[in-house]
Amino acid sequence: MMSALSVISAPQQFRRRQPRHAEFLGLPFSLLHQVEVIRLITEQGGAPYRYVVTPNAHHVVTVHDEPKRLLPVYQAAWLSLCDSRIVQALAQLDRLPLPLVTGSDLIAALLAALSVSESAHTPRRVLVVGPPRAVEEVLRRTYPKLDIDVMPAPIALSQSAERRLAVARACANRTWDILLLCVGAPAQELIAQELATLGCKSGIALCVGASIDFITGKNVRAPLWLQQLKLEWAYRLMREPSRLWRRYLVESPKIFRIFMAERALRGR
Repeated sequence: MMSALSVISAPQQFRRRQPRHAEFLGLPFSLLHQVEVIRLITEQGGAPYRYVVTPNAHHVVTVHDEPKRLLPVYQAAWLSLCDSRIVQALAQLDRLPLPLVTGSDLIAALLAALSVSESAHTPRRVLVVGPPRAVEEVLRRTYPKLDIDVMPAPIALSQSAERRLAVARACANRTWDILLLCVGAPAQELIAQELATLGCKSGIALCVGASIDFITGKNVRAPLWLQQLKLEWAYRLMREPSRLWRRYLVESPKIFRIFMAERALRGR
């Protein structure tokens, strides 16, 4: 696991970039709220290629487990949005007000905003990578003003650099303004970075996990009161225990150890 010393020294390696970000637990986090993020994205028609990551508690732990491979991916992102109420709460203990911008809320609001915008420069072509082809009909029916294309992706992308490269090349060979990578972390973040390596010229890629599943109704969000109590993870665990028990009960809790180690080092 990445040492606390590595966490503290990491900000010195961050690239200078806009919009505003702050370092927390070794990763950059945006200080923009969802409304500001959507405005930025909708105004980026024709801009150079860039990508957006949405780190949650599990992502932070994963980056600390593999800093050499994964930390540069998050550092190079155009936007790194806090997608975890737990991360947000820990940041508040450090008096750092991180806006919460969850991938599922962001994508639903973004697609709605793109659909109603009358600007000729608003991105309209959306490529969704990951879900089965049948999802395309649902999304086209929900957002009829957008040109939506769905590209299924192979499984086990996190374990196969060859498969990730194939997906990245397939994305690069299609035409899109917005790319929604819904293949899970860290595969989606590595693919987003690979697109830059392949010389992708324009468009915005967003690494947003299962966000499309919530929009199409495949998955259901926790009730708002559970979200406000920071217990959405428990709701998801209850619905998918066999898939999520290790992530939520074994791996993600390591973030508290990372947080305490950083605080202890600063105290010394």
